[in-house]
Amino acid sequence: MSEDGLRSFIFGLLLAVSATGCVREPEGPPEVPLLPGGYRLRLDGDRVDPGQFVTEETPDGVRVTNGPGGIVWRPQDTVTVGDFRAEAAFTLMGAPVAYREGYGVFVGGRNLDGPSPRYLYLMVRPTGEYMVKRRVGQATETLVDWLPHASVLPVAADGDTPMNVVAIEAVGGEARFLVNGTVVFSMPTAEAEPFGVAGLRVNHRLDLIVGKWSVGPPPRAAPTTSVP
Repeated sequence: MSEDGLRSFIFGLLLAVSATGCVREPEGPPEVPLLPGGYRLRLDGDRVDPGQFVTEETPDGVRVTNGPGGIVWRPQDTVTVGDFRAEAAFTLMGAPVAYREGYGVFVGGRNLDGPSPRYLYLMVRPTGEYMVKRRVGQATETLVDWLPHASVLPVAADGDTPMNVVAIEAVGGEARFLVNGTVVFSMPTAEAEPFGVAGLRVNHRLDLIVGKWSVGPPPRAAPTTSVP
């Protein structure tokens, strides 16, 4: 090979190495760690430590202490048709008065371990308020912004450990959002799109005992309806 040919070969090789070093590997789906009982966990954001979301079995249920917020679900808790209710009892531990982080349940979960998750959720928080939102990918749509309601038990004094039973149900053509047995909001089932995976939604820096998690037929007794 001539000297000019060798220079051309080396220059081309350097360009190829440089170009290869500039190529970014495509990002895969987010990590979905497994929790005891076959539950899956998806945290908010892609730079958080799953080790900061801690679950522990207790006589009263599963205690969740977390730094980052996220969702927890089991694939078998999937409803594709018919009437149903997804429900859990949350006992809040150690939250100060006026703490504003929420917790609750979601339904209609799809693509939960993919790049564009979708679900509809109801949350309450220690200020005695509730909220209804829908997540689609990284965006959220607010259906009911934080709103006070008498059915939501607040942290009224230091040391309070309120227990709120949070549920979403589909009955006939209506999706109902309940706190402690009271319907706080409703909308047509067709608009709610509640069919899919059901699970739990927990915002960051909370200490909760979660008990009585169930997904099944709604109770026969009609719930109480109350406006804020």
